[in-house]
Amino acid sequence: MGFIKSIETAVTGQYGDQFKEVIKCDGLDTDLLLKKVTTPNGVIQDKSRLYVQPGQCAVLVDNGAIKDIISEPGMYFMDTSAPTLFQTNIFKGIGSQFLEAMKRVAYQGQVINQQAIFFVSLTEKIGLSFETEKPILYKDPTWGPIEISAKGEYIIKVNNPVNLLTNVTGDAEEYHVGELYDSITPFILSGVATDIANAGVSFDEITAKQDQLGQMVIQSTTDKLDSLGVEITKLTVSSIDVSEEVKKSMRERTDIKMKATSATDEEANIYTKLTQAQAMKDLANNTSGNPGQSIMGMKMGEMFGGQIQNNAQGTNSSETPKSE
Repeated sequence: MGFIKSIETAVTGQYGDQFKEVIKCDGLDTDLLLKKVTTPNGVIQDKSRLYVQPGQCAVLVDNGAIKDIISEPGMYFMDTSAPTLFQTNIFKGIGSQFLEAMKRVAYQGQVINQQAIFFVSLTEKIGLSFETEKPILYKDPTWGPIEISAKGEYIIKVNNPVNLLTNVTGDAEEYHVGELYDSITPFILSGVATDIANAGVSFDEITAKQDQLGQMVIQSTTDKLDSLGVEITKLTVSSIDVSEEVKKSMRERTDIKMKATSATDEEANIYTKLTQAQAMKDLANNTSGNPGQSIMGMKMGEMFGGQIQNNAQGTNSSETPKSE
């Protein structure tokens, strides 16, 4: 049992008046992955016509078993005496699956008992997005442990209708890409988290390598998505970010570092005296009953000012030319 591709003489001559039914799917919607089409009595008669549109694949299921796959656009007719026509060259790994045992299509544990054509969309499905639900803990070599969030977009395409039918959609009348979203997204988020964690560069450098990160995620998720019958053809990490608290901390540390490396001896002395004076003022006005807090603040200011002064002296000494 299978579908034979029609040629002009067959349509106008021997089989011209013998077609029983016309089976077709007039364009799958942009978000529709699969649609089931059958006859009123669930039996596809001999000499019935089948139309396969560009961007579609037609899968014949008979009593729960996949009997034929037609991936080339055109008009076909059912020939119950003909061997199955497997046009599987464009699909990865499908040939061996048919030789295995003619995989059956199950739906909630039950095998279907009628004939049907499952039209599968082979076009790319765009406009899908992802976003990390929880921050990714990243050991930044510059800033230390920080939490990073990421979001982006991706495009998927069916590359294995057998896996899609047997492992995902079953005997569904229709299946939309949104229904597959919950199955795909965890793989993507896992890949994003793993590839970011293994980046080994500063946060600033990660944001400059978002294109490379997208390719890494595609490679790391390919094998995992194969069981679903789909592949990611494009993935873009559009944003890598940290919380406002982390940004504030980064700005403060950068500001302190700049001050410490650019201060002169005079500026360092002034900073130390101002810090000590402010600490003494706080000590005099302390109403918390814990003078140790202000004393500690004064000591920290003195130590920090000394550090700035030492850095400044080191910088200035390195810049002083040697006397002849």
